[in-house]
Order: sequence, then structure tokens, then C-alpha cells
Amino acid sequence: MSTSRWFAIAIGVFALGACTNEKIVYKTREPFNPPPDSVNGFLGYFTVSTKQTTCGNCHVGVQTSWAATKHSDAWVDLQASGHASSSCNACHTVSQLGNDVGKASAGYSVKADSVYQDVQCESCHGPGFTHVQSPTATNEPLASIKVDTVGLDTAKIVNGCAGCHHGTHEPFVDQWKQSAHGSGPGLSHAFGNAACTPCHEGHAALTVKFGVTGNFAEKGSTDSLHIVCVVCHDPHGGPNEGQLRASISTPTTDNLCVRCHSRSGTPPWGIAATVGSTARGAHGAQGLLVLGQNIGWFPPNFAYDTTLIVSSHGTEANPRLCATCHVAFTTITDKLTGAFKFQSVGHLFQAVPCTDTAGLPTTGSCAVTQRDYSACATSGCHATTTAAQSAYITIIQNLDNLLDQLWDDVDSNGIIDTLDTGLLPAMVKRGTAADTAALDFSSNVTTVAKGALWNAALAATDDKQYFLSGKVYGRGFATHMASGNGVHNPFLLQALLSASIDAVRSTYALPAPPNYDTTIRATMPPGVRLRVRQVVSGQRVSSR
Repeated sequence: MSTSRWFAIAIGVFALGACTNEKIVYKTREPFNPPPDSVNGFLGYFTVSTKQTTCGNCHVGVQTSWAATKHSDAWVDLQASGHASSSCNACHTVSQLGNDVGKASAGYSVKADSVYQDVQCESCHGPGFTHVQSPTATNEPLASIKVDTVGLDTAKIVNGCAGCHHGTHEPFVDQWKQSAHGSGPGLSHAFGNAACTPCHEGHAALTVKFGVTGNFAEKGSTDSLHIVCVVCHDPHGGPNEGQLRASISTPTTDNLCVRCHSRSGTPPWGIAATVGSTARGAHGAQGLLVLGQNIGWFPPNFAYDTTLIVSSHGTEANPRLCATCHVAFTTITDKLTGAFKFQSVGHLFQAVPCTDTAGLPTTGSCAVTQRDYSACATSGCHATTTAAQSAYITIIQNLDNLLDQLWDDVDSNGIIDTLDTGLLPAMVKRGTAADTAALDFSSNVTTVAKGALWNAALAATDDKQYFLSGKVYGRGFATHMASGNGVHNPFLLQALLSASIDAVRSTYALPAPPNYDTTIRATMPPGVRLRVRQVVSGQRVSSR
């Protein structure tokens, strides 16, 4: 960082007879002005006309990146919105919201001065007056990255991003808290396992996945954090939309979402030989499915139309990739009056979320007809929400048909046993040494039967959840919910399942299962052009 020094020039003119003597005196100007809210010590702008923050006099790099964000235009945007009111001011200025000043009113809420307009550094960091008078590391105002969701519906003051980004118009934190990022089981599952924390715990995600070295209030704390806002969003700005730390359009594992949703997509197994142990299948492979990279077990002699390796969701037809469906903005209006009701900001991170009776997106499971397909239609990929729903239903029907041929859990106990139907239960019924070895999840040998289960777990629909946590011969096989009802790459998944069924039949000399049918009925959306990837001996080797 560099320090700007500010100078005022005083010129004294002294007349001595016919001569003029000019004396120039230089005085150092303090890099801050007296704070209009002197009680709380918020400094705000140093120069309003140029949007030069007081903090930016020293933190030049941060000033430059912040100036390019929407926060720097928060006040003028409010005035231009057509619905500006005094109740909006605190979130569009330096105020008591977003920081730990601990007052019901501060900054612009106390002194409506133009120096406090816009969301500036102190909006998150808190008052800077003490620090600028004698800058030290001990009195540096640090922002909190913890998202305080307590009090969203009460009069309690809420710090951090939740101070402003909540409510019917800005429900970022409200929806985030309901999502797997904000309240899912990943954090507790990863506790104590360093290999898991970079994708499941806030501190580790910041440092490992994004290389953040800056200081913040919780840095060094042993308290675990969920995947909070600043893991994905850079509060100081950057080159990506929405102040995101990485691009959402890059079709590689450097993509913001894919950085974590790409842990593993292919065997071989790394299975512990302990009785009752769970074999981890594909792990967070959603991004790999969309991109068609390093995903799935390819059966022997797998023949597949290489134009479909990449799903339509992973092509140029969908430039925002994951975010197109998973972070979609949808305005919900009253069904009778048409009046505004709720602005969904997509931070449930569900592509086709369930809706309640009022049409608001919610978490949980529901019938396909109760889901919101707005993102599918507004993205331009599907003509209407009805067309998107029809495609979704067709995909699920195809996958369910193929999954049943491998294993239909008739007795609903999550175990491949003799009461079930399908090719894999038929192997259990026969029970030869070869059958038992082929389904031995205590070994790290990849067999056709185990490879078929890997593909089935990738494609598991909501109707076939037992593929995600099933057992055979007392041992579990599991995956990290990578399929999303097959939507991430339906064409590849259907082809993998169809080829897996044929491979299991021929390898273990099994008759066709009941209702044997490997027909794939889904069709490509009109106008979609796919990148072509070549396949040689079951391995993707190039793209053109």
C-alpha cells in the first residue's frame, strides 16, 4: 500500500516600498477530515466529488477496485430507482448497518451528510477515526466475514452482509441460510478432516481455493464457518460480475462453482478393507458432468456419439454454465393482483426449486409439477417453462427405466438382495464366487459390476436415492449427490447406463432384466450446437 501526502500552500505577500517579497510556506494536511458523525467516528468520503474515500488515501489499491463496484454507486442508483425513500438510506450509505458499531443509528442515519453516501469501506469495517489518527495494527477496524443471521426478523442489529442483503427485495442471506452452503451437513462432516475443509469450511475455502491472505475479524479463529458470502464474493471488487472471486463462464475447473464441485468423477476406488466401511463414489462431480470432463466409468468397448460428451448445459449455448440455473433471479408476484411479492435471488442454489402455495421458492423435495422452471426458460435454452418441465420429466423417466434394470430396491431396505429385481440382485441370487468378487467393495479392484454402480450413482434420481447409500454383502457404496436428477448431463448419463447394462449382462452371462429397454427418448433442444470431443479407447483425449 502507499501513503498519499496532502499539502496546502500558503502564500504571504509582503510589500517593502517598491519591492515585493513572496514567502511560500508548506503545511502538511491531515489525510482525513473531521467526521460529521463525531460521536461514532465514521469518516466517509475525503473528497465527495471524486468519490475518494478517506480510507483510500492510504489503501490506494483497494480504493481503485472498490470504485468499480456497484457499492460505489449505491446512492445514485437509489435515487434513480424511482422508489427511493428514507427507509432505504441506511443500506445505501455509511451507517450502522453492516458493521459492529453497535448503535441503532450512526453515520448517515445521524448526520445526513454527502460524505456518507454510497456503501464505502466503513460500511463493513466500521468507524475509522481512531485508526487514522494513529494507524497501528492493533486499532485497525476489521470487517467480519461471519454472516450473522440472528435477528433478521427482529429488531436486533445484524452485522456483516446480512445487515442489508436480506428481506423481500434482497433476500441473499435469507436464501443462503436455507441452502447447503449456509446450513448444510457438509461443515459438520468435514470437521476435523483437513482434506474436506477447503470446500466445506469458510476459512479454508478462502485461503486454499482462492488464496486470500488479507485480514478479517475471524482470521485465526478456531470456530468453523459455513461457506459464507465472502468465499465467493470479493468485498473489495474485482474483474468478475457480482464481485465474484472467479469467473462463472470459464468452462474449466477454474470456474467459480466447479473449483469445488469437481472433486472426483471416475474410479479407481480407494476403498478401505474394514468390514462395514463405505466406499466413496463420485464426489461433488456436478461440474465435471456439465463439462463432460473426467467423468463416469466407461464400460468395455464403450461406443458413444462424441458430440454428446459435453452436455448442452456445458456448451456455448449456456455461457453462464452452473449459474444460469442455480443462481437465477425471479420476481414473484401475487397470483390475483399481480403486485410484487418477493424477489428471489437464487441463493437457495437450486436449479428448479420447489415452490410453496404462494409460488415462492423453497427447499426440500416435491413433485416435478411443483417446481419452478423459470431459469430454464429465461436463459433462452427452453422456449417456455412448460417445455422445460416436459424435458425434465422425460430425462427422469429415461434414467429411472435404466436404473431399474440395474437394481430396483423392491423391499426398500437399501440393500441389493434376493428380494430385489434387476441385474445386480440377480448376481446376488446366483451367489457364485465370481459374483461375490465382482461386488466386493472391500477391494480396490474396479469391476464391471462396481463400475455400473458408479454410473448409477452419478445418475441417481430423486426416485432412486438408494443408489447413493446402498449396500451389498454388508458393505456400503456411496456418492456425494452428483446427479441432480441427471440434468447436468442427461445424454452422457443415459449412454453410460445403457452401456453399463449391456456390459453387466455380457460379462456375467445374465438374461435380460424385466422390462428390458435401453431406448433413450430425450432429444436435443433445437438450435443447440455442441463442442466435439474425441474418444479413444474410452478416454477423452482432445477437444475441437
